[in-house]
Amino acid sequence: MKTKSAQVSFEFMMSIVIGMIVVVALIALFANKLHEVVLESRDEQVSTILNIIDDEVTFAKGAITGYSRRFTLPVSVEGENFSVNLTEGTLAISYLGKDFTKGFSHRVNGSLCLSALNETTRVFVVERSATEVTLSACPDCVPNFYNCSWYDARKNCDDLKGLEVQCYERYCLC
Repeated sequence: MKTKSAQVSFEFMMSIVIGMIVVVALIALFANKLHEVVLESRDEQVSTILNIIDDEVTFAKGAITGYSRRFTLPVSVEGENFSVNLTEGTLAISYLGKDFTKGFSHRVNGSLCLSALNETTRVFVVERSATEVTLSACPDCVPNFYNCSWYDARKNCDDLKGLEVQCYERYCLC
């Protein structure tokens, strides 16, 4: 009789251990899949940034001579900074040790080499001359408060106290 209760206890403990092993294996599989999804999401976000730049350059290529447009890029992707490099018509973004490149089908002038984007280097300007498109960083870009709709209503963004930054960022274009 004593051996039967010991056998039941042993079988119960073995089923608990096997169940725990299965649960740990499933958690490991789900964690691995979640990690892959996060990495793919980051890669897609960096590819989207490349596509934004490509769209801006392609649009400038088809525009008339004298076309100029300023645009901004995010400073980071999921909290991690990235660098931008444009040499000989090839754009490269380095992010977390990976390089993402984009070649342009037409000549793009400019020399960008930003080791990390920040609030002063996130603004870029694309210009069209008679023969080429130029892409450059716009670190000295200052918001134009005369085109600020809030500025027009209040005559000054400085008297908005806590809303001053919101006016600068949302209503004033570079």
